[in-house]
Amino acid sequence: MTHGQSQSIASPIPRDPKQKFWDPEIQTMSRDRIRALQEDGLRELVQKAFDHPAPFFQRKLKSAGIASARDIRTVDDLNLIPLTVKQELRESEAEFPVYGGYRFTDPREAVRLGTSTGSTGNPTVSIWTKHDLWWEYESACRFLWRAGVRPGMTVVHAHPGYLYGGGLMLSGSLEYFGCQNVWVPPPETDAIAHRALDFLVKLNPDRSFVIFSHGRFMEAAQSFGIPKDDERLAFFQRVPGDGLRTSFDMEDGGIPLRTAGLDCYVWMGERCGHSPGAHLHEDRAIVQAVDPATGKEVPHGEWGTLVVTTLGRDNGMIRYDLEEACKLLVEPCSCGETTIRGIWGGRLSDLMMIQGKRLHSHQFEQALRSVPDVSHPGVEFQIVRSAEADGPLKIRIERGLNSVASDDEITKTCRTHLKQALGVEMDVTILPRETLPRSGYKAARVVRE
Repeated sequence: MTHGQSQSIASPIPRDPKQKFWDPEIQTMSRDRIRALQEDGLRELVQKAFDHPAPFFQRKLKSAGIASARDIRTVDDLNLIPLTVKQELRESEAEFPVYGGYRFTDPREAVRLGTSTGSTGNPTVSIWTKHDLWWEYESACRFLWRAGVRPGMTVVHAHPGYLYGGGLMLSGSLEYFGCQNVWVPPPETDAIAHRALDFLVKLNPDRSFVIFSHGRFMEAAQSFGIPKDDERLAFFQRVPGDGLRTSFDMEDGGIPLRTAGLDCYVWMGERCGHSPGAHLHEDRAIVQAVDPATGKEVPHGEWGTLVVTTLGRDNGMIRYDLEEACKLLVEPCSCGETTIRGIWGGRLSDLMMIQGKRLHSHQFEQALRSVPDVSHPGVEFQIVRSAEADGPLKIRIERGLNSVASDDEITKTCRTHLKQALGVEMDVTILPRETLPRSGYKAARVVRE
């Protein structure tokens, strides 16, 4: 199916549950064919910027000497175009409220509006036409199929609602795919957590997408007298993918690159379990790892900033720098899929250079999960960065529930595990349980003094 074509957003074409890939022809096509599709999609996107009211991107393109799609010869010409960062989108929306000057369609053609979470500043607005929703839903089908989810399963998630568009996007994707969608609120309070848990332990879902809220739910369960290993909580372990996980699965120093977010691409890829990283949907996006100082791509396998150009959407993005770390792996994968793989390294602001090592907060969580005195029912910690670039790094860690070890003993154990897992020395402070701020969704793990 070519760019611009779409099926009904009511339901997808049925697949044989035993087939390996959702879109076998696309996911196993030759590298030459992938590149040809990307070049066609890039030319279409560039021409759309000039044919539609998108002055923001028109200026970007003209500054690179690009006046029409004819000026795009290969995908490599993408590197001539300046990067776009979120603050520029905020400024554009402030200049032209509420949608900004970077849309490729009249906003009245959109059927859905949502905003980002605003966790790094003022939230930005996202809009989707019916085609854009189909585009995301079909991408989600590839994601879910790879992860072992099948139509007919019951899936629970706890994304925020209101103007934030992520929860509705996941709900719509699950329903389009054919799953029973169960959307509970993030457990911001004990009362909300209790109400959700009371229902979920009876429902016993097939899969859980509450990864961001997992620790908060488990902690709430403890306060209601449900032990962490109680069979009634087993559904929390049934996350998409291979095996049982309770948090982010680290691979090669990062996390499989599954999403770029509402601004450009929600369902960008998923891991296959054969090789590190997530297979990316290259027919729908050009993904780059870029040196933010030069705007040039870094060598494959090295960390750069995540830059995404969407293809085939009514409202796309050109060279959007998410200001998050990623690296791309191009070696062939034994699973049979021919697309490149991506690894996410977290927000650049949360990446820390410590004693010669580049580390992300998720790696600290992974190391601390092996310490029983701080991991029951979930790890709660906060990394404190010094105002000075070369200042000492401190970490505050809460005691686990029912831990009887002394603070000195727990401090020594945590230091040892962090040293063995990450190769760094840290100033460790042990705190009573429920000392640090709690969040029902994304916890703030890195703060500055």
